[in-house]
Amino acid sequence: MRWRSRTAGTALGVLVLAALAVAAWALVRRPREPAPGHTAGPDRALSPRGPLGPTAVPARNPAGTPDTVTVTGQVIEIPLRRPVAGVEVVLRGAAGETTTTTRADGGYAIQLAPGDYRAFVRDRAVLSIARGDPPRLPGPIAADAVGVPDEGLMTALRARSDLDGIELQVARSGVIAGQVVDGAGQVVDGAIVQAFGGARRPALASDLAVSGADGRFELRLPPGNVFLTASHPRFAGVARDDRTPYVVRPGDRLAVTLVMSRGCVVTGRVVTHDGEPAGDGALERQWGVGELAFRPAGQLAPDGTFRWSSTEEDDVTLRAWPWASPPSSPRTFACRDGARFDHVTFRLRDRRPDLQGVLVDRAGRPVELTFLDVRPLDPDNVAQQERTDAAGRWAIYALPPGRYRILAQAEGRGMVSTTVVAPRDDVRLELGGTGRLDGTTPHLARGSLELELASCGDDADAITLPPSRRLVPVIGGRFTVDGVPACKLAFRASYRGRVQAYEVTVPAGGAARVELALGEPHRKVVHGAVRDPAGAPVPDAVVSALPPDADDARIRTSADASGRFTIQTVSGAKLSATAAGKSGEAQVGGANIDAEQVDIVVDDAAGSAENAAGRAE
Repeated sequence: MRWRSRTAGTALGVLVLAALAVAAWALVRRPREPAPGHTAGPDRALSPRGPLGPTAVPARNPAGTPDTVTVTGQVIEIPLRRPVAGVEVVLRGAAGETTTTTRADGGYAIQLAPGDYRAFVRDRAVLSIARGDPPRLPGPIAADAVGVPDEGLMTALRARSDLDGIELQVARSGVIAGQVVDGAGQVVDGAIVQAFGGARRPALASDLAVSGADGRFELRLPPGNVFLTASHPRFAGVARDDRTPYVVRPGDRLAVTLVMSRGCVVTGRVVTHDGEPAGDGALERQWGVGELAFRPAGQLAPDGTFRWSSTEEDDVTLRAWPWASPPSSPRTFACRDGARFDHVTFRLRDRRPDLQGVLVDRAGRPVELTFLDVRPLDPDNVAQQERTDAAGRWAIYALPPGRYRILAQAEGRGMVSTTVVAPRDDVRLELGGTGRLDGTTPHLARGSLELELASCGDDADAITLPPSRRLVPVIGGRFTVDGVPACKLAFRASYRGRVQAYEVTVPAGGAARVELALGEPHRKVVHGAVRDPAGAPVPDAVVSALPPDADDARIRTSADASGRFTIQTVSGAKLSATAAGKSGEAQVGGANIDAEQVDIVVDDAAGSAENAAGRAE
């Protein structure tokens, strides 16, 4: 399956595809008020996705492991960094959910069996949110996804011993409520409505709802700009003039009306060259001239059936391309409002793969159902994506001869990046394994960080990693993260809404050491002098200190006649000085010391600065 670059002429079409591309999440029904530390049994009706689905509870803990552990911490609202009282904290593990309610100071304490958990907050006013993993292929919202939370959007926590200071970050929600109607203004019952386009999504799927008998729906969303999409068997989607961005603000409630359009719908099936049902994969649309102008526009079901829709009125050329198969011949449809093309059959071509092989881990075990990214190294060739089968085998079709870079990654097993020359049929790809991060936090002695992996590999050869947040306990200013891919690893670490990006090379089976400049800044007294470029003192300058991540929480003082000043601030603060039309800036050091000297040089160029080296006193 090929990837295509978008063009300005197709931006609106791409927006429609993006609407369909977002996977569905739904609200988890809030249980009756639990007692602190209450444990609920596995709720199989939720059908959790990911590695923490319901399983049997071990009969007893391994030797040396406590029967219960205690996790304490606080729920913090971002970006205000204030505690949140009276909300339900949930730790979800193999045996079900253990819950408690935060105190007036936002604190909580919860007892549970040692193990791996997903942590989140369940409340109507605040949301646990995370960056979602975009689907590989665009497709309609699945009806059976309604009512299913996404554990991938919950924060992972390993609780094998007592943990203190584990903070859960939440955002205050806004609400979009409205009604779904058809072109005649009649209510539409059973439409699946979803918000998409925001940077982060609710872990409990409150960005997805089903319209009731009166056509009404309600979405609870984090702050930001979103679009709305809706699907229904009788319609192609939301009318084109209804595609409006909505601004969600904390505590606000927006009223909207979504108008559904009959549009154009194409349904059918995909078969192999000998008439057998094909598997799942992509339905591609042609956006230009020639075979290289196709790109994914929909999904094929595992049995090869499909439903594709559009509210555009245009001639549309489609073809099918299942995983590990050649593409079908294209077909063109005259899409008009109300057009229906049923029982369409796409037949795959009969041809051999141009590149094939197997994907294994460092132990030689096959890596099943894992995506490959195929990037061209020669001009005029295009990228493709492919997927391994249950035995780790993969095959790529319609690939012009030339050099390609193949990348793949699997959680907990590492990544691989290698160059191959097509055609070839014996490529063995081996994942590089994992290592760990051993880190220090000079500004945080005890508590927790949130860590999210970003990418793996060097520059152009880097592969984006699925978003997966981990709550990392910090004890004595130190932390450890196991099972990260062995590669040049880019990741983001955050503390109370402060986010910093880092890069480190992780060796297979070994440890990479990192120091994270996160935590509460250390309070310190800064002494210094304001001078001009020649070193002469600048009297009576106004000196300001701006703490890190503060928008305008400045502290101000004035220099004396000799240019000397003293100001109380925190490590990492930015200093600025202005006097008689001159200005300059300097940086307070990050060291956890109580006093530091920093001089500021001002001149006529606004914003120019020189930061004299800070000296501990």
